[in-house]
This record gives sequence, structure tokens and C-alpha cells, in this order.
Amino acid sequence: MNLSNRSGVYFTRPKKIPYEKNSFFCPVSEWETGFYNDPLTINYDNFGGFPGERIDKSHGNSYKIKLIFIVFFPIQREDLIMSVEVEQKMLEMMQAKKIFLKKYKRAKQLFNDLVKSQKRLLEGTSLEKKDDEAPDKINVKESVHSINEIRKILFETDRLILNSIKNYFSTDDYFFQHSFGVCYIGTIVLNRFNELFSQYINNMLTAKFKENLEHYQQDEMPPFFYYPPEAVRTISMGYLIHDIGKIMIPDSLLNKKSGLSRKELREMQKHVGEYGRSFLKMNDIYDVYVENIIKYHHAAIYLNEKNTYPVYQSPSDLPPYVKICKLADIYSAMTLKRSYSEAVNPTKVVNTIFREYSGRDPILQLILYSFVKELGTCPEGSILTLKNGQSVYVTNSQGPEIIIFTDQAGHTIEKADKIINLSSPSSKSQNLFIDGQHLPKTPIEMFDRLPGYLKEFHLE
Repeated sequence: MNLSNRSGVYFTRPKKIPYEKNSFFCPVSEWETGFYNDPLTINYDNFGGFPGERIDKSHGNSYKIKLIFIVFFPIQREDLIMSVEVEQKMLEMMQAKKIFLKKYKRAKQLFNDLVKSQKRLLEGTSLEKKDDEAPDKINVKESVHSINEIRKILFETDRLILNSIKNYFSTDDYFFQHSFGVCYIGTIVLNRFNELFSQYINNMLTAKFKENLEHYQQDEMPPFFYYPPEAVRTISMGYLIHDIGKIMIPDSLLNKKSGLSRKELREMQKHVGEYGRSFLKMNDIYDVYVENIIKYHHAAIYLNEKNTYPVYQSPSDLPPYVKICKLADIYSAMTLKRSYSEAVNPTKVVNTIFREYSGRDPILQLILYSFVKELGTCPEGSILTLKNGQSVYVTNSQGPEIIIFTDQAGHTIEKADKIINLSSPSSKSQNLFIDGQHLPKTPIEMFDRLPGYLKEFHLE
């Protein structure tokens, strides 16, 4: 403010007055400033009851502050504490996560026991097991039953919680987290693919024979499924153990931080070839679904796709459930910390996958559509930037629904005001749009900027 040739009172007061009693103090962002010419006639009640700085002209054009009052103006309680909506959401998530973690640890133990049993088979030590101990070979029927239990845990859990268990700081738990992630993502995409394919087939048949269906009742027609329920359960098991061949690869190679030599790459590729076949043979698994998933989840899914293995007769002949496994494998791997790479923002991974595989063939396009419909273009746990420069945390991919956690300068906002649906008219009227030109930050880059309650949620 220009104080030249003026004397009076420089005041600072809340923008909205009066304020209710028993409320918190006003932050600087809620103050307004001004100048009053005649300090002797000021009604201080109009200024929240407090004068600001008393200034008076002296010594030519210089000004001397005679009185300084350090004042705090009251504002509404909700401006300084987390809104009830956000607080309730985070409380529910924390409570649900504690319950989930108990089940998650159980699932992890079952998976680790499976891996250990397979390593004993490889080392030939399973012959030394006692008579009352369970055999090391995998029982396919029992495994399917276990998968059903894991699937139940997965589908009863909020996706935000599932994303929050990802370890962005260490690769110690990578094998299980990746296998767990591929099982979940692959299964939900497969179910969506089944649902959509059924709708298209039923609609096509109805249109084709419309003139001959005079007695047709839509509710009477049984839905067509590309994969029946029992097949989906077996495929889910295949997704969980898709990388089981890697237990035969040395940890030094699996955890190598630099690029692989040609010899090392050939060794790594054996997890779907020689080692994958050995696993199936050792356990007397002759299920075509599980076999195809283990052997071909790195195969080309469109003509002339690069960096793929092994060679399949034709990408168009590769079963859809295997193509789904490949996309789930890519997504899960890229959104976790690996020995040679930090975790990538989930939104960036979805966009990368869609750009790479879109427009190739009708079935692959339907798989991609199912993938995006399930995960959303902005998956839960993503950190994005709005066009106004604020950083946001995605709590629900539908919308998406977000929490703003920085101001436009990038400073952390510790107390969330509300959960915002970016597809709502009010959000659009406030010009709250995701900045598509702004490269999404990695989780590790943004972690220090997260407010305390979101850090706690991820570190729990």
C-alpha cells in the first residue's frame, strides 16, 4: 500500500465479521488491510474490535509507527480443522486398513509358504520331510480354494487401501506385492471383460434374430460368458503364480540395479520357459489356463510388438486372459518400486499402457476398455496437479474424487477442507481441472509433501 502524503490508521481485520464466539483465530489468508484517515473517530467495533497500526506523518515524507498491536481475529472453527467429511473418510479408511492388514499378512504367509515349498522341491530337500508334514507339491484344487479366499479379501477391500499397501521405499516385499497385484488387477479386468463381452454377444444375437423372436423375453435369456465362473477361479490362481518360475533365478540377478547382459537376460527369460515348465511338471499341473499364463504373459499381444518372449504362433490367437495378465503385470510392476526403478505414478502407467496398445485389434481394444473402466484414468492413490498448480490426492477413480493437499505455490495444506468430485458442476465452475500437460510426479517425489494424515495412512 502506498502511504505517501497520508496519515491515520493502517488496519488489518477479518474479511467477514462478526465471528462466532468460541471459534479459532483467523489466519493471515483471511485478513484484509486498509487505511483510515481519522484515527480519532474510528469505531473499532467495525474492525473486529482491534486497531491495527497507528501511523502519523512526521519529518517530511517519512512515517513513524507510534503504536503496534499484535492481534488475532477469530474465524469459524471449520477453517482450521479438517472437515467432518474428510476426517470421517480417513477414519473409516484407517480402521478398514487395520482389519485388512491382518488378512493381508495371512495371505502373505500362505504365499511365502508356497514359495518355500517349491524351493525345497528344487533343492531336493522335500524327501527329508516328516510323514506328518504336508507335501510340497501344489494341490490345484486346494490352491483354487485358497485363491477364492484371497479374492474375497481383495474384493471386500476399498481400492484406496489396496493402493496404500504398496511399498515405495523398499523392494523387500516385491515378489508377493507384485503377484498379489497381478491377481487382483487381472481378475477385476477379466470380470469386466466377461460382462462387456456378454452384453455385446446378447445384443448382437437379439438384433440378428429380432424378427424371429416374437416370444422372446430378455430376462429369460441366460447371459453368455467368455469364461465361466469356474474358469475365472482357475485363471485367478494362474495370475497369482504367473511369476513362480522366478524362484529358480538367483536373487543377485532378480535384484540387480543396473541393466542385464544378454546372458543375464536369457537367464531371466527362463522363468516363463524352462523354469516355468519345471514348476508345472514338478506339481503335476496340466491345466491349460495356468500353463498359458505362466508361459506367455510376456508374449507379443499385437503384431511386431518389441521386447517380447517367447514367440507365440500369432498374437491374435493368444487367449484374452493371457493378454489381460500381461497388462496387469505391466501395471503392477511399474507402480511398485523395483531394484532398478522407482515406482511410477499410477495415472501415468494407465496412460502409457493405453497409448501403447490402443487401436490394435477389436478384442485387445475391449480388454483395454475393461482395464480403464476398472482402474479409471486416475487410479486411487494417484497424485496429480490441477491447472491452478495445486497438488491433489485421488481417493476414488470415479469422478475422480480428490483431496487438495497443497496450495498453488506447492506448500502443504495439513488440514483438508473437503473431498471434491472433479466431474461435478461446482468443480467445473471453479475451473478445477487436471493439468494434462503436467507430467505426473512419482509417489516418492511427492511423499514428503503429503500432509501428515495421508503419510500415516500409507505408512500404517
